[in-house]
Amino acid sequence: MVNIRPIVMEDVDFMWEMLYEMIHIPVNKPPREELLSKPEVKRCLYGWGRTGDRGFIAVDDDQISVGAGWYRLFPANEPGYGFIDEQTPEIEIAVSSSSKGQGIGSQLLRRLIEQAGLDGYQAISLSVDPTNAALHLYERFGFTKVGTSGTSWTMKLDLPK
Repeated sequence: MVNIRPIVMEDVDFMWEMLYEMIHIPVNKPPREELLSKPEVKRCLYGWGRTGDRGFIAVDDDQISVGAGWYRLFPANEPGYGFIDEQTPEIEIAVSSSSKGQGIGSQLLRRLIEQAGLDGYQAISLSVDPTNAALHLYERFGFTKVGTSGTSWTMKLDLPK
């Protein structure tokens, strides 16, 4: 069983770990520091706590962080991987490898969708490689493909009004 709680600033180091985990590179994944220092990756989390940043941490019964999910807005001149527009926050979700397959990603995604609606957003987006098993999770929640960027799909979920 996990508990989903809001992110606090002390969670940022764990979020960086999860950012590395969520990047789906099937073969020859670069070392952590090399990958996370790339500007297009770094912007997913750098400067966490700015206006519009919102997220949640999944913690187990021992209060160990086992997953993270967050969203943030991006400007058009520095888009995220799943960028649609400046009014649509982009979601990032990852679960630690030892905790995958337990429904934690679903719980985080459900909470992010709920919060985005409460925050007044009309839609949310994400980026996923179609070979990533997470694609099925996103489709199950109603995300649809709206474009491609490199080998990844940009997906969008319209939120209830």
